[in-house]
Amino acid sequence: MSRSENCTPTSTTRRALIAAVGLAAIAGAPGARAQQQQIVIKFSHVVAPDTPKGKGAERFKQLAEERTRAA
Repeated sequence: MSRSENCTPTSTTRRALIAAVGLAAIAGAPGARAQQQQIVIKFSHVVAPDTPKGKGAERFKQLAEERTRAA
């Protein structure tokens, strides 16, 4: 009995699925590529920097810069 005669439709489908998942893993996950690219966050507001919302935006910028430099 040859190997192809031994394959049932279910096992063939399972093998194809495993092969597809393997190829996707080899190609690389989109998330891995996204981590290597620069992320730009734009926060639009129309208030002065000395208002609570302006101070919050400046604090967010400060924290984001501090925490992403190490990455």
